Amino acid sequence: MKKTLTLLAALFCTAPAAHAAGFQAKTMRETLSAREVERGLLIGKGWLEVGLGADIKKADGYWSAEGEPLEFDDALWTWSTQRASFRYGLTKRSELYGTVKWHYARLENERLGTDVTDFGLGDPRFGYKYEWFKSLAPVTSVITYLEYKGPAGNESPGNYIGGPSTFSSVIMTTGTPDLEFGARGKRQIGPVGITLGGAYVRRFSNVVQYVVETDLNVFNGRIKPGDITKFDGELLVQVGPVALQGGGIVQMRKATAIGPTSAGLFQAADLVVQEGSDGVYVDATGGFTFNITRGIDLVGGVTIPIAGEDLMYFPIEDLHPTRGNTYSGTFEFRY
Repeated sequence: MKKTLTLLAALFCTAPAAHAAGFQAKTMRETLSAREVERGLLIGKGWLEVGLGADIKKADGYWSAEGEPLEFDDALWTWSTQRASFRYGLTKRSELYGTVKWHYARLENERLGTDVTDFGLGDPRFGYKYEWFKSLAPVTSVITYLEYKGPAGNESPGNYIGGPSTFSSVIMTTGTPDLEFGARGKRQIGPVGITLGGAYVRRFSNVVQYVVETDLNVFNGRIKPGDITKFDGELLVQVGPVALQGGGIVQMRKATAIGPTSAGLFQAADLVVQEGSDGVYVDATGGFTFNITRGIDLVGGVTIPIAGEDLMYFPIEDLHPTRGNTYSGTFEFRY
């Protein structure tokens, strides 16, 4: 008995005290693989990810109404996005996420002496993902998501000095909210991962400052951007700590409608569909994810336009994506 008490006293005196620290590992977190190919489409319960990144596009051409790639005579359009994003594993089957953006834009034309630049807030996006099925080794993940885009960017082209056809600011938003519902699935096969997805974007109408009736100079008309149906796919190959990715995105955009606000409950009832403002866009994507540690990734990518059409609303990027390669870079930090 004396020996037992002596042993218990020794263990009690030498055992380390329990402490809590802000950057110690959290025991409530789910396991997260250090390799991209072994990760599901949710970040996992208890994990917080913060991303800081940027995208830049320089467009010196456009799509014709017949879908032909043409070059600008003298113009150059630069569109960049700086973004901060987050993901949080709310439960084992759900995730909250969001992105806040800022844009820098520049329109140059040497022949006309045009050089308009602008910088401002973009449209934030927030969403919720739910995972319906997940398996490990190999990974299979099937999710649905619901995402909201709120209009927050600049929607005024300027003060109309010199007439409504002149502008001194760059429009950085549609000025309308979007609601997107989509589904995605990922399947791992050894060092290879295949991801497929589809979504429908419902675009609501709103009164905006860039819709102008030029006969009577009536400002602040109503616009209803065309809804979007899109599909995407990606093939991923893991080579050590680097995951190489390639795929494509197809967007089918319906026609935009503009006009005055209607009285009553359905305020978009009298909008006129703009013929020719619909079309199909096809982009190829490529990139890499460098898994520096389990908590830090470096992500790089490029989006290359393959096909498109003139959607009539240049240079509003969210209504009329311009023809040019987009280069992206992001640091992702997880805890």
